[in-house]
Amino acid sequence: MPDQLREEELEALEQYRKGLESAPVLYRAEGTKIEGRPGEPMVFIASEESEDRAGDIISASGWDLVNFKKNPVFLYMHDQTFPAIGLWNNVHVEGKQLLGSAIWDDDDDFAKLIKGKYERGFMRAVSVGFRVFEFEELPRKDQSPNQRPGGLLFKKQELLEISAVAVPANAKALRRALGTRSHFWLPFEVDAEKRIADMHKQLSALRDEVDEVLKDFKVPRSENKQPVIEPPDWDSVLVGIQDLTRANKGDSK
Repeated sequence: MPDQLREEELEALEQYRKGLESAPVLYRAEGTKIEGRPGEPMVFIASEESEDRAGDIISASGWDLVNFKKNPVFLYMHDQTFPAIGLWNNVHVEGKQLLGSAIWDDDDDFAKLIKGKYERGFMRAVSVGFRVFEFEELPRKDQSPNQRPGGLLFKKQELLEISAVAVPANAKALRRALGTRSHFWLPFEVDAEKRIADMHKQLSALRDEVDEVLKDFKVPRSENKQPVIEPPDWDSVLVGIQDLTRANKGDSK
């Protein structure tokens, strides 16, 4: 983990310990897919009670799964603004491991794309997002003055979500690498032209429905009065979608 990100984590945890901030959310991408037979549900080790790259250990017995099981979302790259690619089933602690089975959204093109990556072995890692409630410092292995601080033992933590990740990395580092670019570009990589056409069709239907409803809200015009509700500028919206189609085809006209 980059030093700056580690320092930010430690600062957030210290502020929580002092009661100055709420419990921080951390991410650890140490999980991996367990090899299984084709056609069987994919089972993952989401977390394991062993020292990770940062020198931290997440206690398996400390996992709080109550709220997670009410909404066991399977996210992509910890992006909560991006639609879930599936759900998690049978998430439980077994020995020193947090295990779960993935339920993929097979009606979603992007989810199927990512599922295929795992099936063919091009992706293996998963990452947990969790809120820390209890932790303590682990002793340093090297007591020299210049040695970095020791790792942390997370003793009690709430699971928030489990994500598919291409490269094990801290979620904040992933966001910095992507800059301000939204992940919403990803579905268009699957079948952009079809999605844009569907969007145009849906908005055209919505336009007709809204225009029909607005007929009931019109009032007579006078010198100082306007309609109670003005309809949107549908032409501009639909032209913008047509521009997306042309951009996708590489046509700048």
